Amino acid sequence: MASLTLQNISKDFGTAKVLQDIDLAIHDREFIVFVGPSGCGKSTLLRIIAGLESATAGRIIIADQDVSALPPVERGIAMVFQSYALYPHLTVFENIAFPLRVQKLPEAEVKAKVAKAAEILQLNDKLMLKPGQLSGGQRQRVAIGRSIVRNPKVFLFDEPLSNLDAALRGDMRVELSQLHRDLSATMIYVTHDQIEAMTMAHRIVVLNKGRIEQFGTPMELYHHPATKFVATFIGQPNMNLLPAKVMGTGAEGLSVEFRGGLRMILPVDTANAIAGDTVDVGLRPENAALGTGLSMKLRVLERLGGVTIAYCVMADGQRFCASLTGDTALAEGQSIDVTFNPADCHVFDASGNVMRRRIAPAIAA
Repeated sequence: MASLTLQNISKDFGTAKVLQDIDLAIHDREFIVFVGPSGCGKSTLLRIIAGLESATAGRIIIADQDVSALPPVERGIAMVFQSYALYPHLTVFENIAFPLRVQKLPEAEVKAKVAKAAEILQLNDKLMLKPGQLSGGQRQRVAIGRSIVRNPKVFLFDEPLSNLDAALRGDMRVELSQLHRDLSATMIYVTHDQIEAMTMAHRIVVLNKGRIEQFGTPMELYHHPATKFVATFIGQPNMNLLPAKVMGTGAEGLSVEFRGGLRMILPVDTANAIAGDTVDVGLRPENAALGTGLSMKLRVLERLGGVTIAYCVMADGQRFCASLTGDTALAEGQSIDVTFNPADCHVFDASGNVMRRRIAPAIAA
């Protein structure tokens, strides 16, 4: 397998800037996920790596070789598409063997490579079937098998699970993670689903409007989001964002007042804060608890067994979500108070960037 480096990759379609100055260093055998909303440029970036699109500027280096000008077949990559792209008239064996037939390899070598891929993907008993006789998950495994037999330096996946139902997507996430371990492969995976990103990736690239918002491990992005966009995109249910007015700054941190009158001192760096500013205070639903604090009314309860998700609304219309214990005795329409620890808060300035946390303990005003 191989490392992959992107240097100052940009892509323009006329006056539209789809990607802007993308720099990435992907290590050998890493599982990297590109995630972001529709239109953020993640699939375009994958296609540029594959050689299916040309970059307006920048370089692509795979295994220490500049492949920017090489056609796809010479880049040492294999790509798995969302649509499977199988030949319906060919058997599973011949679909997997197709790239080997193109290379005109000896029949014995073709059979050996297909057998090995089929064993890894648990398709041994499906080799004589046609794609129409397979489930969606099995067809996706055939498409992956066609990539495996090429022995590529880098595997590319373009939203391969989006055509599957929810239960099968969960199963396939596990299978792909196991496949990565079995192959010790470098894999780059594109999805709009942050759950897929969190559960599968070694590191996640969060893209927004053609730029990298943040690049890090799932837990780095979850616990230390660099921007408001990353904070609300990563995590489910979404992070709550509560507007608050800066009342003052001090050695302990930032003194703020929420709508409704609740005041707190948040342990963050106050270097760029001025009294009178408005900041957004982010709180994960699981960090909220019942208790004296913010008053709100329950709109909807989702009881999931182990947890209950409470969707609430405050007097000023601000929405709030709390993840509570599964047997919490609440009813829709009920008024409740919610409390939280200031140390669990993420504070974002007017530009959407996070205000760095202090190490000092939180103090409630």
